[in-house]
Amino acid sequence: LPQKFNGVSDACILVDKNTNDIFIAGLWMHGALDDNGKWIEGLNENSTYWIHQWRKKGSQPGIGLKETCQFLITKSTDDGLTWSFPDNITGKTKRPEWWLFAPAPGQGITLADGTLVFPTQGRDDKGAAFSNITYSKDHGRTWTTSNPAYSNVTECNAAQLSDGTVMLNMRDNRNRGNKEVNGRRICTTTDLGETWTEHLTSRKALVEPTCMASLHRHDYTVDGEKKSILLFANPSDYKTRDKLTLKVSFDDGMTWPEKYWILFDQYRSAGYSSITSIDENSIGILYESSQANMAFIKIDLAEILNR
Repeated sequence: LPQKFNGVSDACILVDKNTNDIFIAGLWMHGALDDNGKWIEGLNENSTYWIHQWRKKGSQPGIGLKETCQFLITKSTDDGLTWSFPDNITGKTKRPEWWLFAPAPGQGITLADGTLVFPTQGRDDKGAAFSNITYSKDHGRTWTTSNPAYSNVTECNAAQLSDGTVMLNMRDNRNRGNKEVNGRRICTTTDLGETWTEHLTSRKALVEPTCMASLHRHDYTVDGEKKSILLFANPSDYKTRDKLTLKVSFDDGMTWPEKYWILFDQYRSAGYSSITSIDENSIGILYESSQANMAFIKIDLAEILNR
């Protein structure tokens, strides 16, 4: 980044597949609001006070620097060698009554028509969590945020399905420790989040211990025929962040057959991950490992499909 920002979090990367420009979105605040909403100036690595933007009054309604966390986007046109000065889109996208508006960690996507989509999240006018998307139809010059997809949900990832529908896969706070009913919240939209429909598999598949997860569409060719699969990775447990597992769907997320699951980190960790396509024949996963703070694994498509 062109300069140091204290307090940046929830970073999300997006590559415009039509221009190859790279966008990084991040959440930033150069001070903090204490438990009573009083502004504390100039936080740095030596500060003794800290509060999370998702808790209490760590972020509040409004769009000003001393009211709420700021949504910044920086852009690179040279494969990350240099970056633009961050564009603060808070005032253009955040509804003033919302307590918080932020990118979701992971990566954004480029839709078939060129629309750029960041998965996003926030706190509504009562301070309650929600997930949604933020999109650009002009290669990142302007951004629009959608209506919330669901409430009491946070970190999310988006994928475009074979019929053009956008699927949003969300961390759901209701799952925490819940063994009887447990599964990622899933919603879809055909109008860029103006309206949302809950998916048939919502909270019925993809068990979680309430943790960030990654969703990715991978396109490939077999005997001249273009195909795609959905890939999903998270700690596959209802309570503990362990058993990091890659799962695959051949039917746009309707089923995730267990015989194709790949356990790639067995033990406890922070559990966040991000899936990408390296090329048609392999995918990569960047993740918080039980063996290291960050790890990267490459998995050949043949291993995924032939299990």
